[in-house]
Amino acid sequence: MGKNVGIGIVSVSSQERGSPTWTACVAEVHVEPETGKVTLLKITIAMDLGTVINLDGALAQIQGSSLHGISLALHENITMKNGSIEQSNFDSWRPLRINQATELDVVIIQNGPYPAGAGEPAITVVGPAIGNAIFDAVGAKVRSVPITPEKIKHAIEEV
Repeated sequence: MGKNVGIGIVSVSSQERGSPTWTACVAEVHVEPETGKVTLLKITIAMDLGTVINLDGALAQIQGSSLHGISLALHENITMKNGSIEQSNFDSWRPLRINQATELDVVIIQNGPYPAGAGEPAITVVGPAIGNAIFDAVGAKVRSVPITPEKIKHAIEEV
């Protein structure tokens, strides 16, 4: 790996639910310490879904929820003022844009039991994996989302 490149790993299970999905994520990032800019290089998601009924549908759900997780982790910021949300449209609320999407590698595991949910679990692991990758790259821990260049620079200065 190159300088200021890091890998973060996170896993989660929902075995206590009626649809026990096991999910793991590996995020690879590059961080520019001078600016705090993070470049997401790749996301790998592995998900055990029990039995998959529609492979293309499951893949699409995992890809979409992974992109949503990236958007929440790095881009979306909702603020309140006087009891109202300040962002009212796409000019002031900036979710992930298609040109900001990164390489996604999805591994679907079928261990045989009844089908499990594929729609949301990836969202839960992407943000923490990105945070762990940033820590691996530059030693900075950012503990709130969205993870912005300003927060990364501040965390680097505290190291």
